[in-house]
Amino acid sequence: MKKFILLIFAAGLMSCGSPQKKSIFEPLTFDELQSVVKKDSVIAEGYKVMQYIRDSLLRTDIDKVKWADLSYGRMAKYLKFEADSEYFKPLNKKFADDWQKIYGPYTLKVDSISDYWKKYKTEKSLENYVRIELVEIKKTYYEYIGGIENIYLVFKLTPLKGRIEQIRFGYRIQAKINESNESDEYSKLLSRLNYSWCIKSDPFSQPTVGYWEVDYKNEEILESENLQSFKRDYNLFIEVDEIRKDGQNLSSDDLNIPESVESYWEYENEDFLKQYYIREIVRNILKIEYMTESEYIGQKTDSVLKKKDQLCYEFFQLPIKMLEI
Repeated sequence: MKKFILLIFAAGLMSCGSPQKKSIFEPLTFDELQSVVKKDSVIAEGYKVMQYIRDSLLRTDIDKVKWADLSYGRMAKYLKFEADSEYFKPLNKKFADDWQKIYGPYTLKVDSISDYWKKYKTEKSLENYVRIELVEIKKTYYEYIGGIENIYLVFKLTPLKGRIEQIRFGYRIQAKINESNESDEYSKLLSRLNYSWCIKSDPFSQPTVGYWEVDYKNEEILESENLQSFKRDYNLFIEVDEIRKDGQNLSSDDLNIPESVESYWEYENEDFLKQYYIREIVRNILKIEYMTESEYIGQKTDSVLKKKDQLCYEFFQLPIKMLEI
């Protein structure tokens, strides 16, 4: 009987020494970590995050006091719950349905706002004042050696609403084979910088033709092209930037289209960013508090995780909170 009691006591000591019950502020030995990883992959996944928080964010005893009761086992239990897709899948479906009932109608209002500004932009666009067409690629040659000396793009400018005193427009050349490679923000910025700008400072009230010498980067594209082959292989984007008419300077910047609306247009085909700018339109134009679907589901999920174990939840939120400071 005495031996039996001793055996139970020894087993209790071994249990108390289990890595599962160790405080997270007691680093696991290599053997303990190896044992835990074999038995519980969830701890293995969370250990690096926990180690970073413990060693980098909670350096003093005062910092550690709040988390003294957090053990490796408790952490594993929380992470298992967080990763339980069978539990959260129907819950997330419910959250999505709830979001649709509360915030879904605002997407229709955003569509109406977008349509209004698109119509406004079309009506006020500087392209309504002039039509610009590429009519020729003109090349001049050196007299003796025969090589290309200069290349000019010849544009026909047709005024659509009477006399234009001055105009500034830009063009950008893009190979048709590359036309789908400008979806990211960096590429779009570069495309904007790649415009070549043309100025006509003498007034015209009838169709007129102008010659604009191309720069070096466009010379490389155009040196082997004629108008027909160029139109076949390349897109030519033209943007009217400024017009002077009736003594007034008109600029594309004068339209004052809300920035959130222009960004919404830019990212209409990229769902995550589109949702972000829907939120910005609702908040800034409709003056209504709004959450995207992902924000709403995230907030509701956080509430469930806090209810499960608030201490663990707050612990794993520490890196995010540090970024917000």
